[in-house]
Amino acid sequence: MKKLKHSKYKNTGLLFEMLVRKLTSETLTSDKSNTIDIIKKYFGKNTELAKELHLYNALIKEQHKSEARALEYIRSVRQSYGKLNKSLLNRQKYNLVKEISEKFSFDSLSKAHINNYKVLASIYMLFEYEDNANIKQLTECKNVVLDHCLLTERRVVEKDTITETLSKQEKDTRLLAYKIMIDKFNEKYSTLSEAQKHLLNKYITNVNDTEALREYVQHVIPKLKTTLSEHSKKITDKVTQIKVQKLSEMLCNVENIKKIKESHVLNLMRYMDLVDELNEVHA
Repeated sequence: MKKLKHSKYKNTGLLFEMLVRKLTSETLTSDKSNTIDIIKKYFGKNTELAKELHLYNALIKEQHKSEARALEYIRSVRQSYGKLNKSLLNRQKYNLVKEISEKFSFDSLSKAHINNYKVLASIYMLFEYEDNANIKQLTECKNVVLDHCLLTERRVVEKDTITETLSKQEKDTRLLAYKIMIDKFNEKYSTLSEAQKHLLNKYITNVNDTEALREYVQHVIPKLKTTLSEHSKKITDKVTQIKVQKLSEMLCNVENIKKIKESHVLNLMRYMDLVDELNEVHA
């Protein structure tokens, strides 16, 4: 039986998540966002893409206590997908990918880390293919979605209260919920320095590109070490001087890091905070 193929170019759930990642990155680096215009254009009210995205979200967000209910729910969502205007949907999807490719690098955008990639890929397969296309493969996909939809004691589902409330209102879309999330993000990180924003942006846009992250961090760490060393010479209090010197020594060598993790980024941001404070003291 012919193996069925998954396509990033046609997976509406993935395309939206990629744009969300890009929008987060733009929010950190500039006031103007090209991505928000694309999201509004293709995922705004009543577009066929927005309707399909709603069905993806229906399977991503809803959880059920019994397997029977979850299976019935998946069947109902697939039926709803069958009622979409496929010709219009494919045309909108083609134009979306075309515009993404013209304004950004699709290959670069598709490298963004998507936590629920496997679930989104499985949903795509269930939507795109008939049950008899490849029974074994589609059964595996259905099991992935089923496992995601089932509530278990071991699986704790965390939901943002504001986003959950918005998603239940008739005229609200995920874009509106995401706008609130961006506003909260901006409020939380409004006090970051330019160096910290740049570091965070590099982590978000290159989270799957280990070498690119390593190269950037390899450039940042020596600078931090040098700056801390220079400041330690200006400190008159012996105890504080020793502490700053020790902190400088504790900065890890990037050669020893196999993969740049969130913890590394947070530590570097704390060091940047310390450098900023020392700069003010010794200005």
